[in-house]
Amino acid sequence: MKLWENESARVPLAVIGVLFVLISAVVSINISRMDAQMAAAMTAGDDMDGADTALLYARADLARTVNYAGMEALKQMGETPVIEPDPGSQYSPGGIEVDVAEFNRNWAKGMIVHTLNQYIESNYMYDRYTYRGYAINAEPLEEWQDIEITPIHMAMDRELETLVLPPNDAYETYWKVTVPLNISIVDLTSGDVIDTQHIVVGNLITSRYPLLEGLTSEYAQRLNGANAVMAETTAFANAYTWTRGYMQYSSSKNPENIVTNEHLALIVNGALLLDQGFVFNSVDTASIIEYAMQTQKTLTDDDKLDEAEFLKNLDVSDGSFEVDPNADAATSTGDVKNATIAMEEAMSFDYNATPITDFLNNDSLLDGSVVRQQIAAIIPQVYKTSLATGVARQTNVEYGAHNGYKTSHRIYDWGEPDSMRKVGTISMDTYVPGNLYGEIWEASWTREHVWRHYYIVKYPCLKTRTYVCGVDEEGNTVTCTEEYWDVCRRTEYDEMSTIDTRVDRVTIRLKAKENSKTSIGLDYAGSTLSTSNDVFNAFSSRDVVYAASHTDPGLEMAYLQYRDEYFSGSDIESYVKNRNLNSEINQRTLTPYPPGWLAGEAQLAVDEITAQIQEDIHLDPDINYMEYPNPADAMRATAVDLTSKIESNRLDYEDAARYRSNGKYSSCSAKAIAQVRKWYVDQVLYEVNEKYLDAAETIDGQIDADFPESAGDVRDANDKGAELLKSALSFPIGLTMRAEHVRDDGSRYGVDDIAYWDESVTLGVDMEPDYLFEDSDDGKKLINLGVQNICLGGATGVPMLPPPNYVVQFNSWLINVEGRIDGFTLIDADNEVHPNPMFGHEAQVYKRKREPVYDPINLLPIGDNLPIEFGFTTGTFIIVPPNKFIGDKEGGNIEESEKFGEIIIR
Repeated sequence: MKLWENESARVPLAVIGVLFVLISAVVSINISRMDAQMAAAMTAGDDMDGADTALLYARADLARTVNYAGMEALKQMGETPVIEPDPGSQYSPGGIEVDVAEFNRNWAKGMIVHTLNQYIESNYMYDRYTYRGYAINAEPLEEWQDIEITPIHMAMDRELETLVLPPNDAYETYWKVTVPLNISIVDLTSGDVIDTQHIVVGNLITSRYPLLEGLTSEYAQRLNGANAVMAETTAFANAYTWTRGYMQYSSSKNPENIVTNEHLALIVNGALLLDQGFVFNSVDTASIIEYAMQTQKTLTDDDKLDEAEFLKNLDVSDGSFEVDPNADAATSTGDVKNATIAMEEAMSFDYNATPITDFLNNDSLLDGSVVRQQIAAIIPQVYKTSLATGVARQTNVEYGAHNGYKTSHRIYDWGEPDSMRKVGTISMDTYVPGNLYGEIWEASWTREHVWRHYYIVKYPCLKTRTYVCGVDEEGNTVTCTEEYWDVCRRTEYDEMSTIDTRVDRVTIRLKAKENSKTSIGLDYAGSTLSTSNDVFNAFSSRDVVYAASHTDPGLEMAYLQYRDEYFSGSDIESYVKNRNLNSEINQRTLTPYPPGWLAGEAQLAVDEITAQIQEDIHLDPDINYMEYPNPADAMRATAVDLTSKIESNRLDYEDAARYRSNGKYSSCSAKAIAQVRKWYVDQVLYEVNEKYLDAAETIDGQIDADFPESAGDVRDANDKGAELLKSALSFPIGLTMRAEHVRDDGSRYGVDDIAYWDESVTLGVDMEPDYLFEDSDDGKKLINLGVQNICLGGATGVPMLPPPNYVVQFNSWLINVEGRIDGFTLIDADNEVHPNPMFGHEAQVYKRKREPVYDPINLLPIGDNLPIEFGFTTGTFIIVPPNKFIGDKEGGNIEESEKFGEIIIR
C-alpha cells in the first residue's frame, strides 16, 4: 500500500483521529458501567458485619482514589516534566539539590497528597462516608514525605532489535504508591467513635509515565557524547565517506568534496530517526516524510520536488520506511553506476606485497636496490675458502751396530738427505675439510754415531789414615797418621763409531679447511643463515644452467692460486727436508673473483619469486573497509594475512631442491642463488610485516593526533557504525513491543510465576521540527542543527610512511554536531488511562520542550522543562592504495553550517 493516495496527506490522519475518539468513548462508557455494577454489588451484601464492611469498602474506595490521584499527578508530570529543578522548591527539601528523578518523584507525592486530601475532605470527614449506620472518617495527610513510591520494572521485548548499540532491556514502568492514613469508625446511632486505626492503603498507578520518562531520558542520553547516535551518525557518514571517497579515487576528480555539511545534516537527521526506532520501536511519521523528501532534494539537487507525487509513491507498506545509506551515498555522487563500480573495486583493494617487492628492487637507490646490495654481499661469502698445507711425517731411525758399546757418546748432524724421492700422490677429496692434492715422499739420511764401552780396573795403591795415639796434659785426645796399602778401582772405556740411518715418509697435502662460509641475517626469522662446507666438489669448475648456460669456476681458481704460491716443487722439497716439520702451515683465506654472470642470475631468481608472489599473494576479500572501518586495523589484518600466505608458500619460493644434490649444493653459484632466494623470501616477509604494521601504527598515531580528546571513542564509533551498515536499516512506525514484569535487578520471572504478567506497549513519537536544520516560525528562520566538518588530511590526504616505503594514502574528517529538538512528545498508545469528559480517556504522554513548570497546587514555579539538546564529535577515515590523492578539494578544509556553536542554548 501507499502511505497517502490523495495529494493533501491529511484526510487519512483525520479519519484515524476520529476513529480514536470513537474507540475512547466506547471504552469510557464501558468502564463507567463497570464502576456502577461494582458499587451495586458492594451495597448488596447483608451477610457481613456493618462496621467491618464499612471499613473494607472505604479502604477499597481510598485505594482506587490513590490510583486516580496518581494518574492525575503523572498526567501533569508527563505534560510538563521538570528537567531543571528549582533548588528552592519545596520538592528539594532543606534546599538540598536532588537529582531530577528524585525531584519529580517528590513532586508526584506532593500532587497525590493534594488530590487525596481534597477527596478526603469531601468524602471522609464529618461522617460523610456512611454504610449501614457506620461512618468512616479519615484525617488529611500532612506531609508528602509520608507517601512511599515503589517502582515496578518491566523488560521490553522489541519487535525491531539491533545487536549493535541496543537500548536498555528493563525499565521502571509503573509506580506502586502507598499512603499512611489515620481513620476512625463512628457509630451513627450513638455518635460514638468505636475504633481508630492507622492503615496503609496503596495501589498500582496504572499510568506508564515512568516507562515513557525512562525511554525518553535514554534517548536523550544516547544523543549525546560517545553514545549510540554518535555511532549511528558515523555509520551514515562512513557510507558517504567511503562511497564518495572511492569514487574520487577512481575518477581522480569527482566528487570535489567527499564530506559536505549538506549531507551531514541529512546524516544526523537519519541517525536521530534510526535511534528513535531502536529505542521506541516507533519514529515520528511526519519526520519520516520530511527526511524522505529532504533526501530526495539533497541527493538529486531537485529544489522543485513535487511533494504530492513524492508522497503518493512513498512506500511504507510493511509498517516501516527502509533506508540504505550506501545507496544514498552513491546517488549523492551524481553518477550511481560508476560510484557503485568504485565501491565494488574498493571492496577488493589488493593491499598486497607489490609495494614491498618494488621497494626491495628499487634501483634508484644510491647504492642500487636492496636486493642488489644483498646479492653483492652474499656472493663473496660463497666464493671464499680457507686453505692450508698439511705435513704428516713418519720417521724411522736405525742405529748402526754397536754390540757391547751401549753408551751413546756423540751424534753428528744428519745433514742433507742422502736420497729423496716422491713415492705417491693423493687424489682430490669431494668433501671439506678434505685434501685437494697430496704427494708422498721418502727421504733418507745417514750420520756418524760414536759409542763407548765403560769397564772397571783394580790396582794396589798407598793410602793415609788417622788414628788416636794419646792424651795431652789438658786431657784432650791426640791423633797420629800412618800410610798403608789398599786396592783401588778406576773406570776406563773403549770407543767405536757407527753409521745411523734415518728414513722419513712425508705426506704433504693441500688441504681445504673450509669453503663458502656464509653468515646472512634473516630479519623476519630473527636468525642467521650460517652454513659452510656444503658445496659439492667446490674446487672444480662445472657447467651450470639457470636462465642461461654458464661455466661456474667454483673455487678452482683459489685452489690453483694457493697451489702455485705455497705448493710448488721447491716448497715440497723444503717440507720434506725439514725433519722437524709435522703440522699444518700456510693457512690462507682466499676469495677468487666470482663469475660476472652470477649477480644477474641471482637477480633473475629474485624476479621469478617476485612474479610468483604477485600472482599468488592477494589480500583476503574479507579484509575491507566494511569489516575494518579503522584503517589501522585493516593494516594489521593485512600484515597477518599476507605474511601467513607467503609463509605457506615459502618452500616453493625458495625452491631449495633445485639447487642441491645428494644433500649439498650442486655448485657455488647454486648456493649463492639459493641463499639469495632464501634471504629474499624472508626479507619480503619482514618488510610486509613491518611496513603494514608500521602503517597501522602511523595511522593510529595520526588518528590520535587528529582526535586528541576522543580518538578511542571515534574508533569505537567507526567499528559500530560499520556493523550497522551490514544490516538493513529502517524507521518503524508504531511497532508493538511486549513488556514482561521483571525483578528489580532486571531478571525475569517465569511465565508460571505468580508475579509474572505481560502486556503490549505501542508508542507514538512526535518531534518538532520534523527535520532538524532550518525551519521557519512565523517567517523567522530557526536553526536547530549545527554541523562542522574538517578535512584533516587536506585535499591530498597523507601518505602512511615516507616514500618510497608507504603502502597507503590516508585521510580523515573531524565531524562536530550540535542540535536541539524543540519539541519531543512520546505517546503511550496502549495506555489510554486518563479520564476525559469528552473523549472518554486519553493516552499518557511525556513531553520535552522549553517552558517553565508550575506546581498546580499553588501555581508557583518549581523548575523548567527543557528541550532535548545534544552534541558530539566523531570522525571518519579512508585509505586508498598509494600514488593517488583523496580529500576535499574545494572550499578549504573547514566547513561550518550557519550558527554553528550557537545551537545549544541551555
